Amino acid sequence: MLLAIVLARILPRRFGYWVARKVSKRMSQRRSYMFRALRANLAHVVGPAIGDGDLDALAESALYHAGCTYVNMFRATVDDYRSGRVRVRVDPKEWALAKQAMLDERGTVVVGAHMSNFDLAAQWFAAQGIEMQALSLARPSSGTRVINWLRRRRGIVVTPIDVSSLRMAVARLRRGGVVLTGVDRPICEDDEPVLFFGAPARLPVGHIRLAMQTESRVLVACCVQEPDGQYGIRMSALLEMERTGDRLGDIGHNCRRVLAVLEEIIRQAPDQWLMFPPVWPEDDAG
Repeated sequence: MLLAIVLARILPRRFGYWVARKVSKRMSQRRSYMFRALRANLAHVVGPAIGDGDLDALAESALYHAGCTYVNMFRATVDDYRSGRVRVRVDPKEWALAKQAMLDERGTVVVGAHMSNFDLAAQWFAAQGIEMQALSLARPSSGTRVINWLRRRRGIVVTPIDVSSLRMAVARLRRGGVVLTGVDRPICEDDEPVLFFGAPARLPVGHIRLAMQTESRVLVACCVQEPDGQYGIRMSALLEMERTGDRLGDIGHNCRRVLAVLEEIIRQAPDQWLMFPPVWPEDDAG
């Protein structure tokens, strides 16, 4: 991964895109495990009307898009973010409301999906002066550890999920701080299933527990590459946690509210949803 970062910075961008195209084509032809898992996930998004050939093409396009996002993210520097050289677009009204919330006295839990250049989007937030703690995988792979190193260098407090990091997140939110996490990847087989694209998936609910415990709001933010190549950061209205007195029911209800926002965004650009582990356990990607 470190070699990939070095090469992305010293070689022409178009060469990185060419490599991404070759790799995605090879994985599609070999029908690698990653390709099959990605394909199975995308089948839930687009539904049964799409043919096998079109679904294969969609999965290959997503793999190519993933490679391009790494090229663009690795090439960016902190100065690029601060000077506006990184091609990021935000709606001024959405950003004004989101920034005001993230800097006020109440905590904000920012959640998102693994959409397009999600790392670049998080690093853009940090470059705008937003101090945030990112909850990452408890047991990161070697590649993820390198990415976490890069995230830290670009201003994000990265903490693999454990008891200590969750306590830190609670304290940060109670001080009015910001905690960031992805919510579209299964983490624990013990999580209660929640409907996602109409089928039960064991997705995390820790972000809802944090928000309810600390009286924080939830902001859904996703990155989608637009036709002109700009990375658009889509931000929802702030979600207040709804309560009925049934704690477990409230957790599931609020989790579905968040997932409904993500579903709408993912459907707009399914080939930019870069979810490689199987999300629905009944799917056989092996």
